[in-house]
Amino acid sequence: MTQCSKVGIAGLGSYVPERVMTNADLEKLVDTQDDWIVQRTGIRERRIAAAEQDAGAMGSLAAQRALEDAGVDAADVDLIICGTTTPDKPFPTTACHIQETIGAKKAGGFDINSACTGFVFSFNAAAQFVASGAYRNVLVIGTEKLSTITDWQDRNTCIIFGDAAGAMLLRPLEDAGRGELLGMSICIEGGNDDVLEVPAGGSRQPLGHEEIEQRLQYMRMGGNKVYKFAVSTFTRLVKKHVFEAYGRDDLGIIVPHQVNMRIIESAQERLDLPDEKIFNNIELYGNTASASVPLAFDEAYRQDRLIKDKLVMAPAFGAGLSWGHFLVRW
Repeated sequence: MTQCSKVGIAGLGSYVPERVMTNADLEKLVDTQDDWIVQRTGIRERRIAAAEQDAGAMGSLAAQRALEDAGVDAADVDLIICGTTTPDKPFPTTACHIQETIGAKKAGGFDINSACTGFVFSFNAAAQFVASGAYRNVLVIGTEKLSTITDWQDRNTCIIFGDAAGAMLLRPLEDAGRGELLGMSICIEGGNDDVLEVPAGGSRQPLGHEEIEQRLQYMRMGGNKVYKFAVSTFTRLVKKHVFEAYGRDDLGIIVPHQVNMRIIESAQERLDLPDEKIFNNIELYGNTASASVPLAFDEAYRQDRLIKDKLVMAPAFGAGLSWGHFLVRW
């Protein structure tokens, strides 16, 4: 087993379903308006997966694109880590589905469920496997079919979420040639279930007739708490891990979890950053939870927004409460 101290991003890929649900479409489902949604969230449309299309199917497409970008065959993948809040089944893991679909026959794998921070937490785990020398090719994926746990009668939540998938292939830096990992973090603070949760369906409260009647199988959110937590966490992570550690001038771009445009704008104002230093695509896709960071990262990459030799920061925050980041030099 070879010791490797540096990790890089060799490939990126993403996938979004074909179906577009606009704010005008939502006006037909719940008591809401396009202007109201845009003013509060910045979201104009989101993607909704087909009925037969599960999280594993979307994750497989994103993974295949990341492998193609890296020029690596699926047969050479050593490990698959899948971040998802909406697994295909309670078990086996969605990673198993992805392994079979892409033909990564020798790869091990597992899922990580940490809601909106799922990809960042998965990335942290994947990087450790590469850095230790245990594996050379680790696929890390964020994939969500949030439309299946969205209450389409609740206008406070159904306007926010969408379906998507994103993926990265992590390799030793000498193989990847770019995206040198400089730092990362994962943090949780329990006891905040009321901020964002799906109340029923687990071992604490199994899903029965009463729970279904009360619509407890769907997401519930405490909006003001989410807003305050996300703004302060976003700001703190960037100040500590970029400004204080490296300096403001070294920052190329921040690719944050696409939680809400107003949250991102508030953090941007506190950090005194120009628009070109923040990547946003929430207008088109909404909040896609664990798919959010890799989807945005891939789009930033393909739009040439990642600047060579500059820092790229990816902060995320979500249910738990949970938060974390990773920082690379592109």
